Amino acid sequence: MNLTFFVGYRTYLVAMAMILAAAAQVLGVDLPNFDSQSAGDLLMQAFAIIFLRKGIAR
Repeated sequence: MNLTFFVGYRTYLVAMAMILAAAAQVLGVDLPNFDSQSAGDLLMQAFAIIFLRKGIAR
């Protein structure tokens, strides 16, 4: 079984955290560290990380 999809898993973790933050903002949860970014902004950046990824280095 080839699990090359999971290479660069840190990239997916960061993108998933951004998607969760965007979803929380849409639901009305106040996230102080993300006040300067809108939910749409976070979603676009998360999708860019996923689709244009090269892996986040340590």
